[in-house]
Amino acid sequence: MKTILVWDWPIRVCHWSMVLLFTGLIVTGRYQRDFFEYHFYFGYALSAVIIFRVIYGFYGSRYAKFSQFLKGPKAIYCYAISILKRRPKISLGHNPVGACMVIGLLLALTFQWVSGLFTSDDVFWFGPLTDYVSYDWLDRMSFIHHALPNILLALVGVHIVAVLYHEFCLKERLIKAMLNGKKTTKAVSNQTVKSPRWGVIFALFIGLSWLVWLWSLPV
Repeated sequence: MKTILVWDWPIRVCHWSMVLLFTGLIVTGRYQRDFFEYHFYFGYALSAVIIFRVIYGFYGSRYAKFSQFLKGPKAIYCYAISILKRRPKISLGHNPVGACMVIGLLLALTFQWVSGLFTSDDVFWFGPLTDYVSYDWLDRMSFIHHALPNILLALVGVHIVAVLYHEFCLKERLIKAMLNGKKTTKAVSNQTVKSPRWGVIFALFIGLSWLVWLWSLPV
């Protein structure tokens, strides 16, 4: 058994940034009067992090790439059955079922921040892009933006339960791995990852450019 790097620093920074920003969005969304200005800023930052993560999913390190962990329905079904039997094959990266959760969370969070750009309370706060769509579309976006948090919280709850299941029942130290990026495995040495410099730079450039543009818009 040996310890190798699986999750490089960009993946770990993205993961924990999403945790903190999503928490901030939930809190500021509940207490609108006192903290709602920060709700916009948390949303802007979350959108930039997600854009970075999506781009890094194409140009990033080995286990960050969507092509590495996205599997077909048969693989997902077989892995789900193996979990129920408590005999799953340990994956260095995301397992087939975990990959579904990753994509589900990324999509739901994307719908959330996109809809937030077109949402307003018609009195004090207006999303930066509300002037570019019709009132009917504003109404649809507002509905999505206010309905999705409960779905997102449910997905987060399932995600936490799954991590704890792997942690305590399957003895797969996922929490530690997401902190230091390393897993213990029988894998050969060439399976360790290295952050691609130009992949990091490109993803950072797009994410930060988006964030700067959003920050320049009036609210």
